[in-house]
This record gives sequence, structure tokens and C-alpha cells, in this order.
Amino acid sequence: MSKIQDERSHRFSQLIGLELKASFARHETSQADVAEKLGHSKSGYSRWLNAKPSMPMEALINTCELLGVDPREVFNAAYRRLIEEMGEYKTALAGERLVDDEQARIDETLKKLHRGDMDIVALEDEHKYDGDGDEPA
Repeated sequence: MSKIQDERSHRFSQLIGLELKASFARHETSQADVAEKLGHSKSGYSRWLNAKPSMPMEALINTCELLGVDPREVFNAAYRRLIEEMGEYKTALAGERLVDDEQARIDETLKKLHRGDMDIVALEDEHKYDGDGDEPA
């Protein structure tokens, strides 16, 4: 998983927690009451709501059902907020892969060059050298 994917998934987990906290307020209940009713410790449940670590799917569903909230609404609201904050996720085009480090980008560029998918002008320039300085590229 790339760093961007890690950041997005962590932020999404935080936003899920914020949406659930808003649901607690709307339903005039506390997270401590919900934790108790679901059989979780207050501190563990609080950590989930703060995405430290992310809340398990079972706990999310159980929380929503206890509150009478549609989990799809919680999920969708959190995802809309994620898009507002971080923008749409950029996926790789068909047949390409996501690269997140410099060497991988260089390797991908060289593969494209060898396949004939691109030209590098420096390779055609008679004033450029092959790297050891004694002959043109």
C-alpha cells in the first residue's frame, strides 16, 4: 500500500468515528453508553472512534444498529468528507501500476521507452553523451 493510500484510509477511519460521534449527539447518548451496551471497554471503544486503531467492521455495524442509523449513510458521509478534504483518489490507468518511489518511476519510464511507448529527446541529440563523456549517445 502506498503512503497516500495509508493516509487516505486512516483519515477515512477518523471520519467514520466523527460521523458516529455526531450520531451519538443526535440520539442523545454517549460513547460510553454505547460501548457498555456493546460489551466493549470505554477506552478501547474510544480508541476505535479515534482510529487508533481503526474500528472493526463488526463494531461499526453493531454501533449503527444499536443507534438505528443506516451504516451506509455513515460510510457515505465519511467518504464525501474524505473527497472534500483529500480529493478523488487517482487510480492507475488500465495496464499501468501505481508507483510511489523514485526508482520505481525510473524503471517504469525505461520499460515504456524500451516498448516504444515514448521517446527521450536526449537519446536523439548529437550533443548529448552516453555517460562516460567520450562518445555521443
